Amino acid sequence: MTQQPFSPLHLARFLICLPFFIMLVLMLIEASLHAATTYLVIEAGRDVANGKFVLADLLWILATESTAYVVGAVSWIFAERTGFLAYGRYMLRYARDNRSKTKLLGDKQARERVEPFLTGETFYVYFHLLYEIEGDLRILLAIVLNVIVLGTQIDGALPIAYVAVFVVLFLMQWTMRKRVAGAYRENQRMTNRMTAQGYTAWDNVFTGNRYNLRLWIDGFKRKLRDGLDAQIRAIMTKEGLSAASGIVGLAIVFTAIAYIAVNNSSDMEVMIALAATLPRQIEMTKDVHTFTSGWNELLASWARLTGVADNMHPEPDADFDARMKLDRLILREGGNASSVTSLDAAMSLILSQPTGRINVRGANGSGKSTLLTILKSAVKTRAYYWPTADRLAFAFNKGQDEIETDEDGDPLAPGAAKKAGYSSGERQLRALQEIVSYTHAPIYLLDEWDANLDPHNRAAADALVEELARRARVVEISHRDRV
Repeated sequence: MTQQPFSPLHLARFLICLPFFIMLVLMLIEASLHAATTYLVIEAGRDVANGKFVLADLLWILATESTAYVVGAVSWIFAERTGFLAYGRYMLRYARDNRSKTKLLGDKQARERVEPFLTGETFYVYFHLLYEIEGDLRILLAIVLNVIVLGTQIDGALPIAYVAVFVVLFLMQWTMRKRVAGAYRENQRMTNRMTAQGYTAWDNVFTGNRYNLRLWIDGFKRKLRDGLDAQIRAIMTKEGLSAASGIVGLAIVFTAIAYIAVNNSSDMEVMIALAATLPRQIEMTKDVHTFTSGWNELLASWARLTGVADNMHPEPDADFDARMKLDRLILREGGNASSVTSLDAAMSLILSQPTGRINVRGANGSGKSTLLTILKSAVKTRAYYWPTADRLAFAFNKGQDEIETDEDGDPLAPGAAKKAGYSSGERQLRALQEIVSYTHAPIYLLDEWDANLDPHNRAAADALVEELARRARVVEISHRDRV
């Protein structure tokens, strides 16, 4: 059955949860408290104008702004909970949607393309997106509520001025977007060249060859200078736009303030209110610039989320099946040995009996492990596949950092000597014990189950495989079997 395409919007919906809504409510409360502080500053200015300024004005401002800081800090708790929950939902959905795509086990290209998203990239993508959303909303709410206070308490020209600032700064960002993006692309290209040169440092520095070291240092210096030049150009392009935006924004706001001051020169309350709120208005002008420029970062985060969505349902290379070839393999069961060169022949032999052991033998590169991968892809969840090189999850090492155990796997008593860890052979034996005890598949595919086992542990493991073979069909590749 063909799965429906997965879009970035589907992934973004994983952010919609109770902690997200609590975060939004707290952000609204924080912005309201900041706006209330602005109102209280204006009221304090009026008290000064009327000769009634009292200590209570300062105490109210202190209490309101301090509460806003506390609420803002608490909102981060729920922002982090939202990000972790979204990433958890993504991983659970990925596991559910792809649990039957066992063919991907053998497709190195597919795994290399997708694994970064599973092992951390998506985690950071979610938090980048969340922080951009949170930062933009925090700024927007603060601007809107403070502008309402300024407009209703001082003069209606101030909201008009801030709308003008928003429009002008947004147009400046839109006009310069390609130049800024181009500067940062060139910066990334030069940084990549410098980093790639750094990857060869170990070989060129520590081999002690003077000739190679001199060439490496010359190349590194050149790439370092190019990287620095590109970095400065990118930073100055962005910061130059930022400075110009700040100047233009302040000019518009200060023009509105001057207009209000001229028209209300005899009104001491208005004049003091303008003076008292001037630091806040400078900060708000900067916030408008931050908000108008922040949409580029938001779009960048959304683009990264698109990459996650594109790999939510990975497909193996179209030529994957054509590359899968089996040379002459020997399938041995008891005293009988059969030569197979196709999957159909192998499947027919394996499914001919419900129990028993079939040993796959062949030269290196003949396709022994490939055969198990194809078998797993064909029978899906009916088979239990154990490639010992892969890090499958087992209970014996679950939470090993938190719970120390003895050699039998039992928790250590308080004060007992702790075991540093398991050797590779111990891990394989414990994993096989767990497979026998807790899994119940009709087919077991064991790839080099005896690798890294000493003779004593190999005998114990062989007895476990024999126990499996009495209740299921076991197809095994032994580390010691060669044609």
